[in-house]
Amino acid sequence: MKNDNWAYKYGPPPEDLSEKDSGWPGTWLLLAFLVIAPLIYFGPELGSIEAWIVDLYRMADRWMAPIREFVFG
Repeated sequence: MKNDNWAYKYGPPPEDLSEKDSGWPGTWLLLAFLVIAPLIYFGPELGSIEAWIVDLYRMADRWMAPIREFVFG
């Protein structure tokens, strides 16, 4: 009967992981690395991506201009 009890089969439950946290500086450094590293790596291409996004915005603005004039004009 002793073997049917989960505490004897599996041992005690693990301790809470939040108590074992090494601290926030390591987390912030990792987050900063994950954000900054792609910006450094893809730096030369960012200008073309930005131009592409601006072109999409201008195209959407041209499509919406007649509707905006009809509704608000």
